[in-house]
Amino acid sequence: MTIRTKKYDRFRGVDFSTDPALVDDTRSPWAPNMVADMGGMPEKRPGWRTVETLSGRVNGLYDAVFDGTAHRLVHAGSRLYRWYGDGETAPVQLAAGLPDERSMAVYMGGKLWIFTGGGLYRYDGTLCRNAADGAYAPLTVIARTPAGGGVSYEAVNLLTGRRRVGFLADGTSRTYVLPDADLDSVDAVEANGAAATGWTADLAAGTVTFSSAPSAPAAGAADNVTVTYTKTAAGDSDRIAKCRAAVVWGVGAASDRIVATGNPDYPNMDFICGYADGTYWPDTNYAVIGTDETAILGYRRLGEYLAVVKEDNGQDSTVFLRSGALDADGEAAFPVKPCLSGAGAVTRFGFGNIGDEQLILTGSGVYALTTNSLTAERIAQNRSWRVDPKLTAEELSDAVSCSYDGMYLVFVGGRVYGLDGRQPRAYASRSDTSFVYECFYWENVPARCVLRRIGGGTEELWFGTDDGRVCRFNTDVEGMRRYSDDGAAIEAVWATRADDDGDPMIRKTLLKKGNAVTIKPYTRSSAKVLFRTDRDAVAWQAAEGEMDIFDWEDIDFARFAFHANDGPSEIPFGRRVKNYKRLQILVKNDAVNEGFGVYAIVKHFAAGNFAKK
Repeated sequence: MTIRTKKYDRFRGVDFSTDPALVDDTRSPWAPNMVADMGGMPEKRPGWRTVETLSGRVNGLYDAVFDGTAHRLVHAGSRLYRWYGDGETAPVQLAAGLPDERSMAVYMGGKLWIFTGGGLYRYDGTLCRNAADGAYAPLTVIARTPAGGGVSYEAVNLLTGRRRVGFLADGTSRTYVLPDADLDSVDAVEANGAAATGWTADLAAGTVTFSSAPSAPAAGAADNVTVTYTKTAAGDSDRIAKCRAAVVWGVGAASDRIVATGNPDYPNMDFICGYADGTYWPDTNYAVIGTDETAILGYRRLGEYLAVVKEDNGQDSTVFLRSGALDADGEAAFPVKPCLSGAGAVTRFGFGNIGDEQLILTGSGVYALTTNSLTAERIAQNRSWRVDPKLTAEELSDAVSCSYDGMYLVFVGGRVYGLDGRQPRAYASRSDTSFVYECFYWENVPARCVLRRIGGGTEELWFGTDDGRVCRFNTDVEGMRRYSDDGAAIEAVWATRADDDGDPMIRKTLLKKGNAVTIKPYTRSSAKVLFRTDRDAVAWQAAEGEMDIFDWEDIDFARFAFHANDGPSEIPFGRRVKNYKRLQILVKNDAVNEGFGVYAIVKHFAAGNFAKK
């Protein structure tokens, strides 16, 4: 009898792209709740815990620094709160009346700007209010005579009907004609630098009449009469208030303007605010991008360009490039040109990056916006090939994503699909010239929205749920308590492929001796070994074992261990299995507050007769 040996090691990630019998030995066709450690070996993911519970579903989690202090905000139901994340200090309500839908926020000019689809809100570290309240009133006309004329100066603000006009008084005229009629109100009048008195307004005619004519300015002086009035144009403020997606951008490397989109009434339009002022949205600062059959869903920064990403309808461009420059008058201009087709986004919350590579969640998987090495043209390449069969079967319009710890994570349907940028890149096949990331897959993560924040030089990962919970991954928890989901066990598995050992028509027998799984050392760990042959409908348990390291800080007298060696350890599985063609080995840990990791699996078997069928 010839004894043969098969060892599975140098593990990498999951592979859902093919049949479980055909995946590479280094990958797993089924490995829920496993993630690569810093050495690339699979280990159980950290668990999570509920830190706060609020009324209503969690629609957004935000983080910004004001005067050196980190502020955390949560949009739950129709309310916005400041929350503290310590589980002790009660959240403070900042605003009410927000839409009960997922929202998005960006930080610019010392304020957090929150786009809800039902109003743009600004938070300054103390107060939160609708950005339309106290919005900038532009100086629309200057050098105007009392009878009319003048020079156009600043564009009308979409966020408010308030605007100003500068007049040059002639010293004799008492009636001043404004550029508009049928006004809502005349709000203020100034003459020679002070509030004017003795004037009346005719709102229908659009005039202001003084009881005595303002004096003319000195020769060469500037406008000396300013009238502030309000004329509301129907639907103007809604253009910004209904936006639900935004990014901070600017000319060159600057981040001094907000670009906003997501208004369902203008799906293929976006709007750009004034310089460093989120309360000023000039009515001339907009762009119509592509056909109105597809909506703009988000943005990615690509060097000096801003990529504008739309839905995919199979015909039109899905990615456009916006550039920024100053014209001859020193005004910012933002021309847009089509870039590529076929990488259309499916959700406003599906963008991220690994390093400097920008990623988009599409209906066909996760794609990177990159450059062809030969033609220097922008192209889109798939990076999630190994998990696409399961990922693309999800309802991706509900997905949210984030970049975290060198990874790109997609949360959808209580599951997480991860692309691991920390491991060496691989290729889908020998003929491919584009790489794909190693991938992993988690279950029981009910995220509706996510937040990655950096505090004290470390990254934190938070998420909000449909039932109002704000949860945090246990990366800050020491010891084995980090390995539970709100106190419940995490079921983590690493499965080999359904292995025919190179010949599907030879019957094999697994020997009773010489077989083991090498597991990673933890203060408390255990594993169950399951088999599934070509004759089995489901896997059955063949062995189990514990591997604890003695630790004064974590003693369980029910399973007291004198073992102090913190090196890897083996769990033998001494179970003979006869006459199989294919054998799949699954190593599982489903115990609460236990770590778990797999270094290698080794089996010894003997080849037998030819299989008859």
